[in-house]
Amino acid sequence: MNFSLSSKVQFPLKPIAAVVLFFCASNEAFSAPGELSDVPLYSRGSAEPNLMFVLDSSGSMETMVLPVDGYDTSDPAGSSCSSPVSMTYTSNSCGHGGWGSCTRYYDDVEYRVNTSDGSVQIKLVDRNRAESDWFTWDSSSNCFDEDEDYTAWLYAEANSGGDSYYETGQDSDDYRESTTGHFLNWFFSKENGSGGYVADKFTDEDGNATRSKVDIRRTDIMKSAAQELISGLNDVRVGVMQFNTEHGAKLLSGLVSLTETNRNSILNIIEDIDANGNTPLAESFAGVGRYFISGYEGNNLTYIDSTGAEKQVPGEDIFSGSGTSTILNWGDVSAPDDTVDGGAIQYYCQKSFMVALTDGEPTRDNSISSDLTDYDYGCSSNSGGCTSDEMDDVLKALYDIDLRPDLKKTGGEEVVNNITSYIIGFAEDGLSDTNLMKNAGELGGGGVYDAGNAAELKVTFNTIINNVQSIVGSSSSVAFNTSSLKTNSSIFAVGFDSSAWSGNLAAWNLSDEGDIELNVDGNLGTSSIWEANSELDSIDPDSRVMLSYSNGTGVPFTASGLGITGTDHADDLNLDIQSSAGVYDGRASDRIDYLRGDRSNEGASTGSFRAREGRLGDIVNSTPVYVGEPSGPWSDYEFSGASSYDDFVSAKSNRTPVVYVGANDGFLHGFNASASGANAGKELIAYSPAALLSTTADEGLHALSSQYYTHKYYVDGTPTSSDVYINSSWKTVLVGGLGAGGKGYYALDITNPSDFTEENAADIVLWEFTDSDNNNLGYTFSRPQIYRMSNGEWAAIFGNGYNSSTGDAGLFIVYLDGEDSSGNSHVYISTGTADTSDKNGMSEPTIVDSDDDGTVDRIYAGDLKGNMWAFDVSSTGSWGVASSATSPSPLFSVPGEPITAAPQIARNIEHPFGASPNIIVAFGTGQYLVDSDTSDTNPGGFYVVSDNDVYNLSTSDLEKRTLHTNQVTAEDGSEWLLRSSSGDEFTWSDKSGWYMPLDEGSGLDGGERIVTRPTILNYVVFFNTLIPTGQVCAAGSDGWLMSVDVWTGLAPEDPVFDANKDGVIDEDDYGYIGEKPDDGTEGGPNKSGFLGSKQYTGTSDGGIYVREINLGGGDRAGRLSWEEITPN
Repeated sequence: MNFSLSSKVQFPLKPIAAVVLFFCASNEAFSAPGELSDVPLYSRGSAEPNLMFVLDSSGSMETMVLPVDGYDTSDPAGSSCSSPVSMTYTSNSCGHGGWGSCTRYYDDVEYRVNTSDGSVQIKLVDRNRAESDWFTWDSSSNCFDEDEDYTAWLYAEANSGGDSYYETGQDSDDYRESTTGHFLNWFFSKENGSGGYVADKFTDEDGNATRSKVDIRRTDIMKSAAQELISGLNDVRVGVMQFNTEHGAKLLSGLVSLTETNRNSILNIIEDIDANGNTPLAESFAGVGRYFISGYEGNNLTYIDSTGAEKQVPGEDIFSGSGTSTILNWGDVSAPDDTVDGGAIQYYCQKSFMVALTDGEPTRDNSISSDLTDYDYGCSSNSGGCTSDEMDDVLKALYDIDLRPDLKKTGGEEVVNNITSYIIGFAEDGLSDTNLMKNAGELGGGGVYDAGNAAELKVTFNTIINNVQSIVGSSSSVAFNTSSLKTNSSIFAVGFDSSAWSGNLAAWNLSDEGDIELNVDGNLGTSSIWEANSELDSIDPDSRVMLSYSNGTGVPFTASGLGITGTDHADDLNLDIQSSAGVYDGRASDRIDYLRGDRSNEGASTGSFRAREGRLGDIVNSTPVYVGEPSGPWSDYEFSGASSYDDFVSAKSNRTPVVYVGANDGFLHGFNASASGANAGKELIAYSPAALLSTTADEGLHALSSQYYTHKYYVDGTPTSSDVYINSSWKTVLVGGLGAGGKGYYALDITNPSDFTEENAADIVLWEFTDSDNNNLGYTFSRPQIYRMSNGEWAAIFGNGYNSSTGDAGLFIVYLDGEDSSGNSHVYISTGTADTSDKNGMSEPTIVDSDDDGTVDRIYAGDLKGNMWAFDVSSTGSWGVASSATSPSPLFSVPGEPITAAPQIARNIEHPFGASPNIIVAFGTGQYLVDSDTSDTNPGGFYVVSDNDVYNLSTSDLEKRTLHTNQVTAEDGSEWLLRSSSGDEFTWSDKSGWYMPLDEGSGLDGGERIVTRPTILNYVVFFNTLIPTGQVCAAGSDGWLMSVDVWTGLAPEDPVFDANKDGVIDEDDYGYIGEKPDDGTEGGPNKSGFLGSKQYTGTSDGGIYVREINLGGGDRAGRLSWEEITPN
């Protein structure tokens, strides 16, 4: 099955959507561009997800939990006692009959010795009990023997009368807990001012005894963890329920957005939860369903019964109690109304989640409607011997049933407005492993989690919320294995799933006409030649070739290669994130294994690493780069001392093709790009730049393994490859940056994929260049260009990036062989615009060899202040800004419009005039880097400017073009939008070019802008625009595909695309310059690729939009641009 003329195909990704959290804290001062986002801006959802907490309020939640928070086996508190002594017996009676004599040692602790077996019982008093009623821990016997094990019965008094206790839980040994004397010494001590530990009273300012180091009861721990979680949540609607005393759930707070007032109210509500009653899980979850259908409860819901028949039953009947039982106690909360956005579920794109915590299986929990009884058709008895086997039935129903069938997509397409449920088994060993709990987790869609104590509960909450607060996004970008359409052409596309921050790179065949070959049902995913994520998951981690950089040389990414102590890698990899703080845990070796792909340490329990969906991390802004046989232009040139390039091409003509792409798992990956064979799609190499290393808590490689992980960029830049002559031989090198992942570039020798081994690490890795080499280097968003300089050196050329410490905008020229004849590793050309309070930065450059001698003569790049700069590097002496004024001057300025994409360059062959170099520079303006960019209504524009050695040009020197939007209606009633442009004719001798302002934002939509590089084919300039949108249920961005006559700024004289959608491109399509991607796309266009007569455009919703284009012919046809359309 082929798509032709105009088609949209979808890159398959797992659909889990919600909103995302932004940013890590930073003390760095900057203005432009601002604090860079840690997540893709277009993945931001506009409908706040619903998150209902169901918290256990059963009587067993009064049970005490043995504390572990903060405990460290190496903590001196456990061994700093002056003289450990054995427990002694005195005549001082401790009461509570049945026990022998004991000694009281501590103000808010009573521990007793069983005279029969020597075990110790510890009793913690009520927090408000006066310390005067208790003996002080005697300084002569102030500790336990740290090397001894104590079997203790731990109690916490429930009231000052001493006749009720919170217990540690029941098991076969009654209430016994085994712990070490070291732990008990830590638990009953506190830190003094000098950093040591003393055994002392725990009293408040009024002299009353206080609790020990952590909360005592299960309910205290639950409330503390839930409050801490909700205190840090944003962009989500939260509600709270608890178990009703007898049946069903009690609603404590309906779903509300987390304003400061609502947040404080929910925190107070959680604090007031009491522990008493049963554990009616199925009934409570049915109560959740009853709440979520509010606004629609009187109408029918559809489900499939046990016979396979479709049934339609009123929602309030499905989610009800049997007999007179109450399934939902509304308490003091009013039911949501039935207005458009007044129900519990407000929009079709709004995701809903339940997080339920229980410390046991259901009890007295069999009062649900007959519609829900055995809804999963399982009816197997649960392992706990409880009275209910219906909890999993209810969770399956919540996940299966469309609870608001009246909420549909704009076009009427149905969606399932359901609830995904996460279940936490708390403080009971084995609870999450019972058949009932496992079934419930699976059928509810979210899974079941285990948390044994306070630390594990915080991790579990965090893991769940990271899942809930993820939204699927995929900014597809494309690359080809050829520069011209021919047999066996392939296309490569990348994407990601932000529910787990996993990524994929896949390859598809193109037909001889350039169409993507799909299977019979049109599914892109199953017809791919190969998919890198599944190939990578199938191999042994130890067999991977993984490299990094240390002490100036390439090293294997192994424990022995990186070092696990005393190295920069070790300093990073020995850290863990614990509650947003970096803590040394000495597990560098385990993290190295994890990053290599070992998954044995993944899980949700304390001490486990973050669970991954797959080994390949998300690929967001890095475009795949195909490197096959050598394809440089160097055969046309003779370089002094260089061997024959043609001989090099011949020798490497059959080397293994590789597609390289950066991922946010900490690595650049290289995959075998063959279309067939056993090794097609296999990873050949992975490189982790040392520039990523950090000892900041939530940065660096260690953050990737943490259960507190939130998305960060790592290797997010698009690399560049080229054939170069360095170190007395022709080589193929690859140079890449990190995007928002860091301030550094890396260079690799990729000449021979067959030599990719860890033993060859020192030969493969050429160098890294970071801000420690030059502090003008910022975050490396500039894709490097590789070419020969006029001094004979081969170099990587790139803008200095954003948010450097100096705030300057400048150009770097870094020598590929390490240094020039004077010992310089690089040249930096400043524009003199440094400002640390309102930082500037240089974006990606475009290079020009104007005299066609194989060396760079001129370089163009824009900055964040709206300046387009020209650099003159034609001489072998001084290089600098091209303006001849005493201070650097830009070619053109448009203040307030950042230039973040590279320009496109062409010879002004049709309208030559004025001084050399007589080059036209085409570029767009706009920024999409920081959170505020999504709502910025200021528009950008598109500019075509002639460089005739005249500087400080502005819009007054250009001819204006005005955009018009036209709505077209077909005979069948379908409608779509097209664009045209208008403006006066001009001559290039009177004007220095033309410009086209884009549309200003309005309402929830941001201003239109351009953040990708244009392309000039024949006389048509193609560029794509971006319109951020905050519209509810929009895809995050919109935009236009534009195709304009580069000389006039008006419609090309030959129609470029099928504007009227009649299947042909002819004179009826004349006059139009823009269209939006159609055929079901919901995302805006990203960068386009061109092959044959096809334009391939990745979209922000994960698709690839393909359309036929007409490039015209005749006298105006031909190549204008210096940059060939190449595979890489």
